[in-house]
Amino acid sequence: MSAFPAKTRGQSAVLIAFALPFLVAFVLLVVEVSERWLEVAMVEDALQEATRSAVQTFDYAALARGGGGMGVPTPCRSVTTGGAGACRAVIAVADRFLRTNLTGVRGLGEPIDGLANRVRWTVLPQGGTCQYSAGIARTEITPLICAEVRPVMTGIVGWGGFAPLITAADTIDPIR
Repeated sequence: MSAFPAKTRGQSAVLIAFALPFLVAFVLLVVEVSERWLEVAMVEDALQEATRSAVQTFDYAALARGGGGMGVPTPCRSVTTGGAGACRAVIAVADRFLRTNLTGVRGLGEPIDGLANRVRWTVLPQGGTCQYSAGIARTEITPLICAEVRPVMTGIVGWGGFAPLITAADTIDPIR
């Protein structure tokens, strides 16, 4: 008599049938999490490139002469494109780049126009500190543009929407 009972046909099918739902759920979870990370990275990249491109449009020669060069007489903190005031020209450039960069971004649960209109821009022509709603701060001594938004996003599997806080900031390149 053997310590192990004899094998019969189909015993592994029961184990596979039991494990398969858990395996499928795990694979879908991995796909959803990785897709959400990718979607957030794409929006972060679009916002970062918008601030980068906008800051690069500054007149470096005028800045070197002390003439401003940003076309912004005073700082603008946490303004949208609709209420940009004195920073309208600079924010218009950043907004145009953002809208272009958001084209083709997957996972947006809202129109690009709605998202772009909710971005909070901070323009600091003399440098200073950008304070984000999450309590994070960025300080520079050179002219600085900061932005933050909480986009409505959806994953690929459809397990509900999410709204991550996306922040970006950039300053002019230092002369070395």
